[in-house]
Amino acid sequence: MSSVPPKLSVVIPTLNEAARIGGLLERLSHAPNVDEVVVADGGSTDGTLRLVRSSAARLVRAGAGRGVQLNAGAEAASGDVLLFLHADVVPPLDVALQIMDAVEGGRVGGNFRLRYPGGGRLGRWLESLAPSYRSLGRYYGDSGIFVRRDTYERLGGFPEIPVMEDVAFVRKLERSGKTAYLPGPMVSSSRRWEGRPLRTLLLWGFMQAAFALGASPWRLASFYKPHVPEQDPEPKVRA
Repeated sequence: MSSVPPKLSVVIPTLNEAARIGGLLERLSHAPNVDEVVVADGGSTDGTLRLVRSSAARLVRAGAGRGVQLNAGAEAASGDVLLFLHADVVPPLDVALQIMDAVEGGRVGGNFRLRYPGGGRLGRWLESLAPSYRSLGRYYGDSGIFVRRDTYERLGGFPEIPVMEDVAFVRKLERSGKTAYLPGPMVSSSRRWEGRPLRTLLLWGFMQAAFALGASPWRLASFYKPHVPEQDPEPKVRA
């Protein structure tokens, strides 16, 4: 990259995320050196679009599917570096500074250390397991995947598949050059397993193993049913 500081664009895919997107956009508005936020919506019918339009973020309408939305947001973004965030995370306020230090140090991309403050025993176990998984080059979208624009384009973006788009992209990213595991933390919601931790853990294990063995992501998608508890609190984090 040139001597001009690289520009960071944040891309957030949404689908009916009115309970969370406002807090994330507010958080990013206070994060230094976040140059642009692009929300790629896949057809929300709640108040998500209204909240995005009332913010400084740019709204992009996309087809449904996280891979489709991530690519649409990246195409609309103008940054030299792209950070892909889930709508239910809370990034550190110095998220851009951590990324730029890594990129200027020669890293092509990477992710952040995760925390699940409301995740109970399973959340604590996942937090302890994540560094070992990361040492094997495995990480997921909820940890905040960032990548240089030129690397993203060379890799062809995210595969537009119904599940495992982050896993497939990270495989390519890890083969493309040195990546960084940043301290973050990226605070994530435990909503996916609230009320059903064992079932969720077994399902994740099955899907990961099946995908690694070559199972079709379209077939795997039939096993995955998003879980939204009746009360879905946002993850709490100190400024």
